[in-house]
Amino acid sequence: MATMMMRSRVAAGVRPSRATAVRVSASTRPMWYPGATAPKHLDGTLLGDYGFDPLRLGTNPDQLKWFREAELTNGRWAMAAVAGILFTDLVGLPKFWLAGAESYALDTPTLALIEVLVFAVLEGKRYEIYKKTGETGFLSFAPFDPLGMKSEEMKLKELKNGRLAMLAFVGFCSQAAVRGKGPIECLTDHIADPGHVNIYTSSVGPETAVTVAVLCVLPIIIEATKTLNPGKEAVPYFPWNEPWNKV
Repeated sequence: MATMMMRSRVAAGVRPSRATAVRVSASTRPMWYPGATAPKHLDGTLLGDYGFDPLRLGTNPDQLKWFREAELTNGRWAMAAVAGILFTDLVGLPKFWLAGAESYALDTPTLALIEVLVFAVLEGKRYEIYKKTGETGFLSFAPFDPLGMKSEEMKLKELKNGRLAMLAFVGFCSQAAVRGKGPIECLTDHIADPGHVNIYTSSVGPETAVTVAVLCVLPIIIEATKTLNPGKEAVPYFPWNEPWNKV
């Protein structure tokens, strides 16, 4: 009996506490760069949270959920835009930045009026649903999931693909502005001569090199700042950190 009691006490002494388990989970949590420390308002409970919020846009909890919905919405539009741009490039349709100059069945003012009216209804319903349910939908359907694919895994995939699509769209626009070509044509040129046709040999090559260098050094600066100011999180003041009714 005494032996069993001693074993029980030893086991109790080495059993990890809940706090320890939480700390281990937090230490193994993937971050936007290795070793990064997430700000306090990003505790890992939000789907797709990698501790990235350098401007502290999500400091206000009242706005954080709305910003997530905004990220999802912009990601969905970007995915549709990227797919459309690639399609028009592949089939030889006019470049996406020239689409507004094309002739259509309706003139531009009429199309603009239709767009404003349609999106006023859609966006109005989207916001109304969000206020009621905490998530957006389509018209009176919330959530809008006709194929029954609303799982945590699919939500994360949608979020990640949306983020990637937003970056891709910025890249497409940059290529159009710098080289005057679409993404497929730029890719073909790069594959044919990668050493001479790339972002560093373009007209914005020096600016790009400096930007990449700064981004590479940024984590080192952040870690040095944390070392010099242990236990202190430097949160700059931005007006959007205040509640909406005080801005």
